[in-house]
Amino acid sequence: MIKLYLKYNQCFCKNIDIFKLLTSNYQLIRMKLFFKMPFVILSFILILYGCKKDPPINPAKDITGQWQWIFSYTVQLNPLTPQNTGIQEVIKFNSNYSWLKIQNNIHIDAGTFTKGHGNYIPYPGAHTFIYDSIVYYRNGISEKGIQDYYKIFNDTLEFCAGFAGYSTKSDPSAGASEFYIKQK
Repeated sequence: MIKLYLKYNQCFCKNIDIFKLLTSNYQLIRMKLFFKMPFVILSFILILYGCKKDPPINPAKDITGQWQWIFSYTVQLNPLTPQNTGIQEVIKFNSNYSWLKIQNNIHIDAGTFTKGHGNYIPYPGAHTFIYDSIVYYRNGISEKGIQDYYKIFNDTLEFCAGFAGYSTKSDPSAGASEFYIKQK
């Protein structure tokens, strides 16, 4: 009988020890989770709301081809046309990124170009202006201010600095728009 009591006591003590071990492990796990949970929640919130997907970057529209000037709007005189200026102008953009400007059948300028795509937001909450741009190079060197911002509507090409937000009263040419039609 004493042996049985001893065995029962030993078994009971072992069960208590296992119970203590399990509860202490459980409390340890709960404490670890309690301290890790804010980090997990914060990480989830940052991933969910902190990372905004940038809109896909669209390549600039293809400008290759021969374009005939049809009219311009400026701050001073409106509109300027080949009929009232006596200027017939053609700009040719080649697929090898070279360009050529001809006025009244005389080659007046040429070089290479690169295209870009961007957007302009004048102030928070305002409409986003999306534009394509072209930078002109002469002898491989870009000249400051020698760039155009453009949009293509069907067969019409419009150059306007206002597309990129460059429209000031101090620079009358900044508000000018030039329109060209694609030659077949």
